[in-house]
Amino acid sequence: MNNFIFENATKTFFGEGCVKEYLACLSGHYGENVLLAYGGGSIRKYGIYDQVMESLTKAGKKVTEFSGIMSNPTYEKVLEGARLAKENKVDLILGVIVTAAGTGSEMNGGAVITNKKLKIKTGRDYPGCNPKFALMDPVYTYSVPKKQMVSGGFDTLSHIMEIYFSKPDEENVSDDISEALMCGVIRDLRSAIQNPQDYTARSNLMWAATMAENRIIKLGKQTDFECHQMEHQLGAYVDCNHGEGLAVLHPVYYRHIYREGLSKFRRFAVNVWKIPAKGKREEELALAGVEALADFIREIGLPTTLRELGINERVDLKAIADSCNLLPGSYKRMTHEEILEIFQECY
Repeated sequence: MNNFIFENATKTFFGEGCVKEYLACLSGHYGENVLLAYGGGSIRKYGIYDQVMESLTKAGKKVTEFSGIMSNPTYEKVLEGARLAKENKVDLILGVIVTAAGTGSEMNGGAVITNKKLKIKTGRDYPGCNPKFALMDPVYTYSVPKKQMVSGGFDTLSHIMEIYFSKPDEENVSDDISEALMCGVIRDLRSAIQNPQDYTARSNLMWAATMAENRIIKLGKQTDFECHQMEHQLGAYVDCNHGEGLAVLHPVYYRHIYREGLSKFRRFAVNVWKIPAKGKREEELALAGVEALADFIREIGLPTTLRELGINERVDLKAIADSCNLLPGSYKRMTHEEILEIFQECY
């Protein structure tokens, strides 16, 4: 494994009823003014909003609401939140009561913001921005529609794969954990699709999303994330669903790079998809793992083409490809020309 320094400052409270049990006490460690940040109407529809407000009222807090945060947050929305925080002299921003599993932002300092004017969607992860605490009640994820649950689950799988498919290739703890997490996400997504209120599956998916992005499995790894760069720029131009965009891109991207990372793709096929190695050449086995991933994407109902994402012939794929960041971690160093090929093959 490569050298690393590790620290995660977020204290996590996990399990059914944790918000009711801990939020009032936790918020008491901060000042009077709370900015409650949330997205759409699902937290009101399913009673989550009422539970949170009850706890904050119990703690004597003055609450400023910052609602309407979209799935692809914009720079303009960030500025709106900053203005509200300043005007109301906010002491605590409360946005880490998890209702959708996928991004892992409850236990990292990451954020992805879209600048619509510049057509740039970019992410940063600053450890100093880690939440002070996270409240994770798997029951809260029941409020998420099936499409969002599935795309969030695939985003978790994508995060793990982006880390896994990178050097070092020697046996290492991070890859061992990644394989276990990938097997679990595949199993639990299937279970949650069959029964959206399967607490075991939903709790596993919630913690797997956190583990994928709390930096644990990145330790000693180079990481890739080129596929995320491609999806980010697609999102910047067409505002597509993040998990769905990744589902379209991943198999095609891996068909372009698997030969440069044969040993890891072979391991993916055997250890994650349980494909028998006997009688198969290494390259054949490696590709079989990629195709198993493609089959799983179809199985769980995610799109497999850019057309299905609503991207039509008027969208300038070359402009999107040329705007993608080229990262050094891939098994095969990408060029803007090859990224355009990937987009065209996805179409």
